[in-house]
This record gives sequence, structure tokens and C-alpha cells, in this order.
Amino acid sequence: MSIESREPVIQVGPGPASQPWIIPGPGPVIPPFPTETEPGPVIPPGQDIPRVKIKSLFSNAFIIVGYDEVLYAVGAIPQQGETFRIIPINNYQVKLRIVGGQFVRIDYNGALVADANKNNATIFNIFRTGYMEFSLMAPQGKYVNVKQRDNMLVARSEYAGPRTRFKFRMVD
Repeated sequence: MSIESREPVIQVGPGPASQPWIIPGPGPVIPPFPTETEPGPVIPPGQDIPRVKIKSLFSNAFIIVGYDEVLYAVGAIPQQGETFRIIPINNYQVKLRIVGGQFVRIDYNGALVADANKNNATIFNIFRTGYMEFSLMAPQGKYVNVKQRDNMLVARSEYAGPRTRFKFRMVD
């Protein structure tokens, strides 16, 4: 086989017409924020949030009341977790009440505990982080997070992060 019988490797003249990768015309409309993370009130006015189970996204466990009335994120299934009632104060602040009567407050060590006295209930600032996902901030400016060692809920985090995110699951 001689070199003259081979096809040229590089084509010098005009090539075949190819379709453009991007078709001209209007594209889809993409909103700037998904509706669940849109800026604005966390709790819309007049919305009644019923009972919820609260799940830590860090430990992937539901919140229970443990030893000495302290809250822990150790419930493996929703039935093990406590049922909470969200009591809105305004659009950005809530109180948490365990169905059955106890309110959630912060003790002197920063741990979240269940307390029967409604006057001691802590008012938390609530921030939406996703669809039915929230972070809670205590009045002293610390975020509620899950301790890695024992999964206790404490209000000691300076910044919001993976340990401060909780999923609220509606209960019928």
C-alpha cells in the first residue's frame, strides 16, 4: 500500500454542516430562590404549625427526653422521638412544648431540658435552612446543636452548621 492511496488526514475545504449545540430561543425560567428557602418570615402569619417530631440531621436521630429531663438526639425511629408543639411568638420566634405538658428551656450549662413550668420556657429564634429544616438560636445568641460525644442538645454553637440543623416532621 502506497502513501498516495490513503485518504487525507486533514480536510482543507469546507466540512460537513453540523447542528449547533445550543438551540437559539427562550430557555426555561429559573426562579432565584426555591420557594421553601425564600427570604421572609419563617412562620407565615396565621399559619398554625401542628405537632411535629424533631430529627437532628447531624446524628440522623429523633429528639427524646432522657436522664434528668435533658433532651438527646438518639431516637432511631419516629415512634421513639418526642412529639413537640411549636408555639409561635411572632414570625421568627417560637417556644417548644412537648405534647403532654412540658416546655423546653435552657439550663445553666446550656443544655436543653424539659420543664413543667411554662414561665421558664425559652423563646428561640428560628431560621429556615431548607424544606421543613430549621436551626434554633437561644436568647444568648448561641445556636442549638448536638454534642458529638453523647448526642445531648446544647445551646453552645457560635455559628450555624451541620450540627445545628433539624428536620421537623409533621405528626397527624
